[in-house]
Amino acid sequence: MIDPTDWFDTPKGLVLGVLRVLWWLAMDLLIQTVGWSIGWCVLRVLTLGNYPEERLGGVDEAGTYTAFVVEVV
Repeated sequence: MIDPTDWFDTPKGLVLGVLRVLWWLAMDLLIQTVGWSIGWCVLRVLTLGNYPEERLGGVDEAGTYTAFVVEVV
């Protein structure tokens, strides 16, 4: 016999999957954009404008080490 609650399991799983992807994208955007902007400003002030050499919106142009250091600060 078909259980009516089984009809809602698949759509619920799809919705949860979509929500997980959206959550991941939001966190990625938050870390890359906000983390880079704040870290870039802090490091520019602390190093008197010497580091990082990339521009404020240059997270895509930065190397892996530079991006990691700036986003962690």
